Amino acid sequence: MEKNKTIAIIFLLIVLGCSCSYERISMPDSSGSNIIYNTGEERYIQVNPEWGGSEWNFSNPLDMFISVDGYIFVADSGNSRVVVMAKSGDMITSDDFGNDFSDLRSIPGADESAPISPVGLCIDSKLNLFVVDNSKHVYVWNQYINNVRNSNPDSADSIATSVTYINYDTNDEIVLTPSEFYLSVIYEENGYTLKDAEFVYDEAKLDSIYKPHIFYSEQLKSEAEFVSVVAAPFGDEQLYVCDRLNQRIVSLYIGRSSYIKMRNGNTLWQHRGYYYYNVASAGTGVGTVNDPKGITVDESGNIYYTQTGENFSFHKISYASSSGWGAGFALDKNEIMDLYRFNRLFDVATDGDGNIFVVDNGANEVQVYNSDGEYIRKAGTRYVQIDTTLVDSVMIDDILTAVENDTIIAHEYSDVLSSPKSVAVDDDDVVYIIDSGHNRILRYQLSTGLDIDLEDELGR
Repeated sequence: MEKNKTIAIIFLLIVLGCSCSYERISMPDSSGSNIIYNTGEERYIQVNPEWGGSEWNFSNPLDMFISVDGYIFVADSGNSRVVVMAKSGDMITSDDFGNDFSDLRSIPGADESAPISPVGLCIDSKLNLFVVDNSKHVYVWNQYINNVRNSNPDSADSIATSVTYINYDTNDEIVLTPSEFYLSVIYEENGYTLKDAEFVYDEAKLDSIYKPHIFYSEQLKSEAEFVSVVAAPFGDEQLYVCDRLNQRIVSLYIGRSSYIKMRNGNTLWQHRGYYYYNVASAGTGVGTVNDPKGITVDESGNIYYTQTGENFSFHKISYASSSGWGAGFALDKNEIMDLYRFNRLFDVATDGDGNIFVVDNGANEVQVYNSDGEYIRKAGTRYVQIDTTLVDSVMIDDILTAVENDTIIAHEYSDVLSSPKSVAVDDDDVVYIIDSGHNRILRYQLSTGLDIDLEDELGR
């Protein structure tokens, strides 16, 4: 009888080894360090199909950002382009809503001799797309004004040569020219109201505003290397960029630079960047900068950034009006700050619940932490589980007795990704990972969020 049971168990393992997750199973390490005996926990399951191969033709994609309208913007660095995708995975050049993204397929550099190779990007609440390319420049393209222009092909737009503000309490008036437009906010905060504007049709100037163009060029330093960029939350007119060359995080003020009357008759300010201050500077301690990589901001305005320099791979900094920016997480207090926890961090993202997603490029995985920096789980990994029977020795009526327990042994392998570079999370909690080594994007969703039969998904 025992011999037959043993044969049955071995047969079951062989069947599972040929079917589970549609590939042959690798048995867990003998050390057991990564073996768990809990199948009730949530875990990430890959959502098919993957976005890669000749259909997408990515070449060293490095960053991505999901806009408020659901479009996914990808910095496809090897192809010197920004790609726009729908959540279906379709490449979008134009759509039925007036969007035309064709200009992003080749963004001219500062000397306009060649297109830039984007390495980082983000989109703010005004639908400004900001792009960096390891240079001292930040580029911008506004989706909304282009949408209005494309939706009204038979109408004309114009640009202001001056604006007039009035204080109705004192009847004082002030006229601002384009080089002074950034002052308009100050006047509005001090009792002035926009009274009038002089508009002209200037095709060259209008085209330069509508097309991708330089938003900011570094002036404080002789050179800079902007490697990543993120916009502050809605209502805070700031942009944060990581400068790898000068080991700092820079705050740029988003100031008004032009005033246009669009083809639908509405008027709208457009903006350029002005140096504001350094949020964080060079160092090896908590809240300092040493070879920065990725950056993001949560809804409360906290900044999270990753780096590959000494000591701390991950940082969270928060703003206090009394003391400025200070460390939000600390060593020996927040698990995510543990020394030697990560191999080589690249990107970081947060979701609506405050969970933190970090791309460990060296370990080929994405690790997920809660808002307190406590480890939760991984994404981008291969998860294998095997039904088996374990025999435990227990004392029953003072007699050592063998008791069989039906058990599922689970193991997680970080062998799916190769040199991952970026992560993003949408409103449906789908996790998107740029798997740069395989020139593809993979998607994952929690097992509890999928309407599937897990047994079928595991091939059992």
